[in-house]
Amino acid sequence: MVGILFISLYVTVIRFSNAQQTQGGIDDKLVAYEKKSNFIKEFHVPIEERGLRGITTDSKGNAWFLHSTNETSTIVKLEPDNGKFTQFPEEGETIADNPVINLAAGQLVFDKERNAVWFTDARVNSIGKLDIASGQIKLWQVPTKNAGPMGIVLSPEGKSLWFAEIIGNNIARFDIQSEKIVEYQTGENSGPTLLTFDEKGQLWVSLSFSDSVMLAQIGNLSSNSSVGMVKMSLPKPDRFAPFGIAIAGGKLYVSDHGSNRVIVADENSGLQSYDVYWTSSSSSPALIPTTLPGEVVVDKHGNIFFPQHGGNRISEIRQDDGLMTEYNIPTGPLSTVLFLTASDDGRVWFTEWASNKVAYLDTLVKVPFELQVQQKSIALTKSGAATLSVSINSASNATNNSLSLSQIEVGLTGMTESGPTGITYQANPPRDNLQDNISIESVIQIQTQENAKPGTYTAMVRIQAPEQDGLVVSRLYPVKVVLNVPQPTNGQTGESASNQSSTLFEIRDLVRAIAIAAVVGLVGFIVYRRVKRKKHARPED
Repeated sequence: MVGILFISLYVTVIRFSNAQQTQGGIDDKLVAYEKKSNFIKEFHVPIEERGLRGITTDSKGNAWFLHSTNETSTIVKLEPDNGKFTQFPEEGETIADNPVINLAAGQLVFDKERNAVWFTDARVNSIGKLDIASGQIKLWQVPTKNAGPMGIVLSPEGKSLWFAEIIGNNIARFDIQSEKIVEYQTGENSGPTLLTFDEKGQLWVSLSFSDSVMLAQIGNLSSNSSVGMVKMSLPKPDRFAPFGIAIAGGKLYVSDHGSNRVIVADENSGLQSYDVYWTSSSSSPALIPTTLPGEVVVDKHGNIFFPQHGGNRISEIRQDDGLMTEYNIPTGPLSTVLFLTASDDGRVWFTEWASNKVAYLDTLVKVPFELQVQQKSIALTKSGAATLSVSINSASNATNNSLSLSQIEVGLTGMTESGPTGITYQANPPRDNLQDNISIESVIQIQTQENAKPGTYTAMVRIQAPEQDGLVVSRLYPVKVVLNVPQPTNGQTGESASNQSSTLFEIRDLVRAIAIAAVVGLVGFIVYRRVKRKKHARPED
């Protein structure tokens, strides 16, 4: 079964990878439509070749992003009020291998004190600074060859920059005054990717290749040891592919870039206890079977935002009540959004690799309905049932009437990567009209099935309404579902049941690995790493 699954998924990977390699123009497998949204505005980038990477904004609300290929790198500025693009080409020569360049997407951060944009660029194996006033770019080469510099962040006191080397397996500090880079090893095959500081000045890093995140106490770090580094993983047998990482309100938010979920944990929990936010299912399962949440950022109000790389949506988790909202991206079915940034003016900017666009979600345009769920958790027995009472209310502060409120749909998603499992549900009514009402009510009846497995799950109550162009906006709220049911035996005992469970996790991990390979070109990188290892292992003549 695993072999059959691998073959079918591998075919999907190859098909998707071939589609990605098509440069110039729009590939109809990824970008088949361009619709209009009342929440998201898109801009076509005036560069023919694909290569959009990370993005940031300055204090005036201008967007700055990196366009990089295997041969060229350009920092681009967009003035959103007039749609003007200004390009700042880098002069550095390519010194990294192509698989490294393809995998390590450069990131940017704005430095208000120096009026500069700092960035990473794997092609030239460097970090760089663009002085906004003069337009001059200066590069500093990373000591480790083919390091794949990726995530970058300004330290809280503004005197240094920290960046992650996804291939070099290092995090590094760049002292702005002395212009010196010091690297700190994170462990073989750890894959440090993105990073962020918490309110205590501690550095958090996602380790994408080792199923873990790392807390770095920067005052205690040593370049020759792992002192000051604490690595954390989910309790076994659960695993994840950490990518985006953010801290807000004492909570750690980590995107699982191999599934449909974001992990939320107390920052002091060591990930030994955590909550889950599941997204809606993939909108293009034939291309990507999971939604693959990407970079995670926090706005000035403490709200969380992340893109769904495979789901073609932008998601927001509201800090004050935990309500999640999903916005369909107008270009699709797979515009390929992985990176984003939150500006102080209420715009959340992101880059679209496949469609060669940059865009922003305008959070000042309010969704005209709210969701409330009376129950925070429910418990079900083998023969029992439970209900969820759902209230849908017109939003008093809404500034947008573009959604069709006469077609509100109610349902459930989440629990597992394939959706609700071990239960059946029925919403009554499943659709309702909020257009002529201040509020409407729905009740979701839930019952267990024969295949239910005991445990605590998270289901997402979801309501959604369409825009005029067929796009959808959804509100989701997490509810704990406790299944107090007997462990299914199926004629199995002990060891055989354990083997089945192990096989299920192997299949799930395989799905995640293949999905990640499809969207970041990891297939080529795996081959590259194997070749490099063979060269290093070859005895001297």
